[in-house]
Amino acid sequence: MSTVRKQATVRGQPKGRDQYASQIRQLVALMLLFAVLPGALLISVGILVLVFGHKAHDYVFGTLILALAATLIAGITATFLYIRRGTSLARLQNEFVQKVSHDLRTPLTSIRMFVETLQSGKLTDPNKVNECLDVLATETGRLTSMVERLLRWASMEAGHRAYNPTRLPISRVVDQALKALDPQLKLLDGKAIVQRTPAPENLPPVDVDLDAMSEALLNLLQNALRYTPDDKRIQIRCELGEKEVGVSISDNGPGIAKHEQSLIFEKFYRVVDPANPNVQGSGLGLAIVHHVVRAHNGRVTVDSDLGKGATFHIWLPIPEGDV
Repeated sequence: MSTVRKQATVRGQPKGRDQYASQIRQLVALMLLFAVLPGALLISVGILVLVFGHKAHDYVFGTLILALAATLIAGITATFLYIRRGTSLARLQNEFVQKVSHDLRTPLTSIRMFVETLQSGKLTDPNKVNECLDVLATETGRLTSMVERLLRWASMEAGHRAYNPTRLPISRVVDQALKALDPQLKLLDGKAIVQRTPAPENLPPVDVDLDAMSEALLNLLQNALRYTPDDKRIQIRCELGEKEVGVSISDNGPGIAKHEQSLIFEKFYRVVDPANPNVQGSGLGLAIVHHVVRAHNGRVTVDSDLGKGATFHIWLPIPEGDV
């Protein structure tokens, strides 16, 4: 079953991309037809009027024609970029729906299969029964986590998420995020090493919603686990900037291409690692991080080179009076 699904997914991706490329080619053709050619003609007429005109009104008309041509080309170009962005967002939304549908179906299938196994009464070995119950607990938790993430994102998009900042040391945020990550680290059974550098002693506190910011930090840690190879090595550091307090998370993953680093915080966008194309994810984790950090008047950045891992930085402003 899983093989068939993988083949369907792989075959479906090029089709969507080809359709998107075809739409872009059509947009380019329309822009050439309705903007570039008429604009070029108007520019030519404007130049001829300016060159061969002998009266003041000729120069006025020539200038107006050139301004009209420039406005036409600029307007059509802006429309093209806007439509292209909308088309890209629609494609990403379609891929997101397909991905989430598949991700939801996988744990549901596992839950149904093990429930049917337990209902059949064929399992009499208590150890086997406990194994089934462990799988059910894991898959149920995974399903709950996915649904909660979707609901949180919907709340953010609607502007309904409220933040309750409290002045706390940034180490409290790191503590809570690592505590939430601990069950996943135990499942990896020592295959992941998370090192935490001691925070500087002079690090001032920040105004932060503990639950929201620890969730953002947890998303970065989970991404680091998800995209790194078997020898997972993650480094957490607290930093002091000129007027900011920062937390950085570094990993030894495949890295992120420069042209994708400005896109990864957009909703539905996911980086596909050719060496590990089946990495699970909804494309909302980094968008949630970006939303939470901006709500705290902070910023999130990434430093990465292909093959050299990635480092994400969350920077939060130091409250006035503590700078």
